[in-house]
Amino acid sequence: MAIPANINGPTGKPRPTAFKRGQSGNPYGRRPGTRNRRTVEARQVAQRLVDDPDYRDELLQRMIDGTAGAMEPLLWYYAKGRPLDREPGPGHSFTGLSNGELKDRIASLLA
Repeated sequence: MAIPANINGPTGKPRPTAFKRGQSGNPYGRRPGTRNRRTVEARQVAQRLVDDPDYRDELLQRMIDGTAGAMEPLLWYYAKGRPLDREPGPGHSFTGLSNGELKDRIASLLA
């Protein structure tokens, strides 16, 4: 049977340096809300990629062709954050349009 790390040998008494119940081992540690270093780096990489004009041109073409993958929204989420929930204004509902109609609208906006 292994002896727990905070027990001092065969006497069974707690070590004087053992943490007290309810007390953190690092009371002045990372502040709440501080992002992980890897998360910050991932966001910076995503921002550089999303802000690249060549990437945007290729993405636009993939969207028109209907071949943009499922990673695109995740990449944009990492780069720009969560999108705002907005109610579409009049004439902005795209749910009833077919793929062809959507492609025509995008082409007319780009012309």
